[in-house]
Amino acid sequence: MGYNKIIRYADIIETYTYDRQLPIRSGARRGISRRNALGSLDNDGDHPLSPQEFEGKRKDNAMRASMVFRRLVAANLDGAHHPLLLTLTYKDNETSLKAGYKDFGSFIQALRYKYGKVFRYIAVPEFQKRGAVHFHALFWDLPDSVFETERQTRTVARLWGHGFVYMKMTDGNQRLSSYLTKYMAKSFTDHRLMNQKAYVRSRNLIKPVIASVSNFGLDAFLDEAGVGTPEIDKSYATHWLGRGRHRIYKISDEKL
Repeated sequence: MGYNKIIRYADIIETYTYDRQLPIRSGARRGISRRNALGSLDNDGDHPLSPQEFEGKRKDNAMRASMVFRRLVAANLDGAHHPLLLTLTYKDNETSLKAGYKDFGSFIQALRYKYGKVFRYIAVPEFQKRGAVHFHALFWDLPDSVFETERQTRTVARLWGHGFVYMKMTDGNQRLSSYLTKYMAKSFTDHRLMNQKAYVRSRNLIKPVIASVSNFGLDAFLDEAGVGTPEIDKSYATHWLGRGRHRIYKISDEKL
């Protein structure tokens, strides 16, 4: 009996099937989640990585991290609530990401004070050519008036308080997940993010549903979902689980 995993978000179902079960590691610590923070990556616990070694290690994990991030964004693009796309830039040449995250946190607090705590967001940092930090962010559930009046009032720009705010109302298209993932993947391997997060988000974001099931459970789930031929169907070899298979299905509108 193999190991099967289902990931469902928005109108997408992804399945992973493997020949063998997950190995049980003796003494494995439970309750420890993988974080998007980079942490202090060391070779042996004593010697910090050089920027080149750091970027090499991050590239090994970049594809998986990008997939996890893309799913998270896609899960919130349900079409009913279109997010605002914001780009927050600095007038001064602020090159410290730590300072940038502190300023972004203050910006979120200012938005909550003015508009309440119901909105959702996810933001990715990027470094401009001059070295300055700026943020690409999606915001859900802010009042419509925020976008409608910003050009006249510059309310959000004043709340940011460090430079220019570009704002665009989106159509909620799933392409936004790829757009933001592009910046996350670029930043993920940048040594300037060492010991810093690759992105920040609100706790109330909708998360993909992930479950492990038996072979019978997987067949029953796909039958109930009414999916047809997968849009992507790839097989590959793994070290521990034998042959793996990854499939991506799109759920029909009738089944949503």
